[in-house]
Amino acid sequence: MNRQTILIFSLCFCALWTFAQLAGKNCEASFTYMQDQVNHLIVNFTNTSTGDITNFYWDFGDGSASHVENPSHAFPSEGQFTVCLTVSNTDTLNPCFDNYCVKVKVDLLQLYNVGGLLFAGNYPINNPAPTGDTAFAYLYKFESTHLVPVDSLFFTNLGYFWFTGVKEGKYFLKTGLVESSVRFANYLPAYHGDCLHWTDADTLFVDQDIFNLTIQMVQAKPMTLGNGFIHGNILIEQNNGVTIPMEKGQVVLADASGVPYSCTYSSPSGEFFFEYIPQGEYQIFGEYTSRFSQKIDLLLDENSPNADSLELKLFASISGIDNPYPIQTDIVTVYPNPVNMILNVRITEKQTEAVKMHIYNHMGQCMMTEEWIFPSGKFQHEINVSELPGAIYLITIGDSHSHWQVTKKFVKN
Repeated sequence: MNRQTILIFSLCFCALWTFAQLAGKNCEASFTYMQDQVNHLIVNFTNTSTGDITNFYWDFGDGSASHVENPSHAFPSEGQFTVCLTVSNTDTLNPCFDNYCVKVKVDLLQLYNVGGLLFAGNYPINNPAPTGDTAFAYLYKFESTHLVPVDSLFFTNLGYFWFTGVKEGKYFLKTGLVESSVRFANYLPAYHGDCLHWTDADTLFVDQDIFNLTIQMVQAKPMTLGNGFIHGNILIEQNNGVTIPMEKGQVVLADASGVPYSCTYSSPSGEFFFEYIPQGEYQIFGEYTSRFSQKIDLLLDENSPNADSLELKLFASISGIDNPYPIQTDIVTVYPNPVNMILNVRITEKQTEAVKMHIYNHMGQCMMTEEWIFPSGKFQHEINVSELPGAIYLITIGDSHSHWQVTKKFVKN
């Protein structure tokens, strides 16, 4: 496609943008990307936009474009390219138009190994003696504001898991026992950081080979046998806001304070079932990486010994939850100060959430703005401030729901 054709498309999209602004924004553009493992110049793009969309226009920043929803593009050389996705529809009554751009770095892939031991109590599974357990491990990578699953494996030998060909970056790691394991009822899956919830997990930073990770599974709280049961369906929210049954969704049964008794996985139709439950107070919630779950409080007694036909929903954002996990920011550090090129933001967070950053000059003008997902645990993000003039600036960092905000001052040399 020549530059004249690209210019014509750009003018058309500008007209659509003006019309869509008048009618309201009915879609939101976004995408993720991953370099090809064989040819590092090829990048595979995945559309993650939401809304009623019929048209996709990709500008790869190298003079090339595409209308394919999920294109693969071969860049002419290594380097950094600004890739933009423009989405729209053909509905004249409810028009939609949005644009999203990301700087994509195309270079030689540096690949690493990530391995470690999965513990059940004091010892790794099947180590030093066979325990009859089989485990899984899931690896998720941070891509812009999304968590993307990148690899999975099953393992038994000495309780050791090992991922190969892992790119440099920030990851989440989850491990646990499959349902056929001998001790499945005694231990629940855990994330790196030895925690049950992904919102509490520690970020795994990969910039070298790692062979000595350890993850301690969550031990189940003992429960006496009873005559009750808990039955329901787990539903997951789609991009269009509709919820559908979720297959193999993890559902946790816990006491009233959230300490887990056990977990189960839903059927292909989304059904889950806990049986032989004694009378008492309970919680039911889901655990699915990058999704936020409802918590359902239950009371089983003589009048209501069972709970049937429950609907447990997982949402894409915390705004859909009536009773979210408590959000609390303990530490925000900005360094170096003064700074020449790269400003580092380090945050220790008890809750994974979307975070917005703004940099203001002494006149109150916004010079830069970015949005990230800060995972729980210790997380660091780099901001390139090399193009800012030398001056004193204020940087504000806060969650997208305005629960907290921190303001710091820094000097740009």
